[in-house]
Amino acid sequence: MSLKDTIHQLTNEHMTRGDDGGFHLTPPLLAELRAAVTSDFAVGRGGSGGGGMIINSKADELERSIKKRALAEHLAMTGNEYRGGLVDLLQAWSIAAATEWQPFLEGIAQEWIDGIRNLLVSKRPPWRPSIPCPSCGQRFYGPEREPCLAVHYWDDETEAIAPPDQWTANCDGCKAEWNGAELKWLRAASNTPSTDVAQVS
Repeated sequence: MSLKDTIHQLTNEHMTRGDDGGFHLTPPLLAELRAAVTSDFAVGRGGSGGGGMIINSKADELERSIKKRALAEHLAMTGNEYRGGLVDLLQAWSIAAATEWQPFLEGIAQEWIDGIRNLLVSKRPPWRPSIPCPSCGQRFYGPEREPCLAVHYWDDETEAIAPPDQWTANCDGCKAEWNGAELKWLRAASNTPSTDVAQVS
């Protein structure tokens, strides 16, 4: 695949072969990666909501590494720091990159395509709100201080957020589990910034 083709898949809608054998118009891979990083759940709400929340740290890490690498390679090629957006930068590569740089940049772009696709086909990780567990009161656990709570909200069959009554949650700290109507503490914590979740009944 040429540099122009790899950049096109990253930055523009493109045709891909589906599981049914047919071809389908799919969004730019960078747009799909951005969508995997954040969720509209709890936007504008209190608690752990804020202005959109990261639900996929691996997607966020991949997106950041792509931006960092693209800026570094631009600096190496031109001697100048790039100040615009990532999509514009990559599209400029497909047009203006010197001939000797094209195979190198094509390899980098292909690595990004593979990384994004591998991430998108894997099962969505749970949402990990940074709120206390209603059972043990812990917020974090382990040497990495990861949030204790894991909320499983994604329906793999429909490839969409499941209805809230189908969500399940568990605490990696104390191993407690909840589902359906038992998750009312989560709704209370998401809507009320000062609520101590352990006291919501």
